Amino acid sequence: MTESANERPLKDLSTDDPGTYLDDIDAMSLEELEHRLPEAQEALDSIESKLEELMGLRDAALVCAAAMAARLAALKQAGGRAG
Repeated sequence: MTESANERPLKDLSTDDPGTYLDDIDAMSLEELEHRLPEAQEALDSIESKLEELMGLRDAALVCAAAMAARLAALKQAGGRAG
């Protein structure tokens, strides 16, 4: 395993260079992988938590967009009746 893989915590992996990170994992022995498994699980839990948060924000944005579209349609309809 490379020295950079030994020093870099899994939860702090750089999204700028995922290829290097994957190469580091590929270079690990089975014993090294087993040793880092708890850290990997913690990183996965963190990613899942952030994903749930982002999905909630996405859902809120979709509801907001639908509400805005409904308001715009109502305004257009009201403007058509007034004109």
